[in-house]
Amino acid sequence: MAAVAVDPQLTTTLNAMRSQKQAGIKVYGDVTARIQSVRIDGASAIVSDCQDASRTGQVDAATGDPKTVGVPRNPVSADLKRDSTDGRWRVAKVAFTGGTC
Repeated sequence: MAAVAVDPQLTTTLNAMRSQKQAGIKVYGDVTARIQSVRIDGASAIVSDCQDASRTGQVDAATGDPKTVGVPRNPVSADLKRDSTDGRWRVAKVAFTGGTC
């Protein structure tokens, strides 16, 4: 995960993955990105997306029974930081803003 994320998002994601595993939850599917805008300011960027998460969700790891299903129009905002040593962009924070897009 450290190849694509930095704190606070790195810790948030790792904690969520750990919690899901302990709760017997697996995730499935792929999200389709529909980037709405990208704003870059030096080594920071904000990406606004209208994700299609309708083919994703959570299932019970033991039974495979669905627990959740994503939505087709999910507004997401991501803050990215550019690493000064390798120049790569990494996700610093993801916010699911609610509503539709």
